[in-house]
Amino acid sequence: MFFEAVIMNWLSAGKQPNGMVIRLQGFDKGVFGGNFHTHNSLHLPPGLDVVAYSNGADYARGLRYAVEQAAAGRVVMSVDSTDLLNRRHLFDKDDAWLRPYPQDPLELMAFDEVRTYGDGSDLAIISYGNGVPTALRAKRRLEDDHGAAGVVVVDAPLLSAVPSGLSELLPGFGAAVFADVCKMGQHPHAGFVARLQGEGLLPPRWRSVAAAPTYNPLGSTVTFLNEEDIVHAALAVLK
Repeated sequence: MFFEAVIMNWLSAGKQPNGMVIRLQGFDKGVFGGNFHTHNSLHLPPGLDVVAYSNGADYARGLRYAVEQAAAGRVVMSVDSTDLLNRRHLFDKDDAWLRPYPQDPLELMAFDEVRTYGDGSDLAIISYGNGVPTALRAKRRLEDDHGAAGVVVVDAPLLSAVPSGLSELLPGFGAAVFADVCKMGQHPHAGFVARLQGEGLLPPRWRSVAAAPTYNPLGSTVTFLNEEDIVHAALAVLK
């Protein structure tokens, strides 16, 4: 029924409006719920808009936009992460991942928007959902342990297509690392790389890292996207 709703809306070019917003649980270090809360696999049929937000403020803005799109007939899926449910801190007890609630109901985050953290143009680390805090911790390690500069983390919540904000941003960087929360071989960024390369927008030096293609036991970190993999990939493209 889910695929029928998605595909019929797409095949009819919107003439069959099946508008809905679906919340899917998944991604990374789940605190309950077994393997499917940490499954880290997505299927992206045509006609389905898929988003994964990294923080509460963007989630609120993005969900408002998703509801608008559903009212117009589109099918939107928001992928949540239990790892983000109670996240307050980025480093130690800094409350760096808390956000004020966007009170204005007209304050939206469109699918094509991206967020950036940091300044420079040497390296872009692209991620989404709870991969963004992981990428930010990797950025700190690159700066503190390896003297890297010009590292920018790009939060790109849209997974079902390359957001235009990312397409506009990436050509200005010398290198890129795609830090994908999904399992290698089933990760949305693989499609991003192909599309960006085909359009001549991919930096000349790049790497793609993702979660290991294996069962994810609760409480384990080695099977998930991790700081070490991002740092290793970043050093390879920065040499």
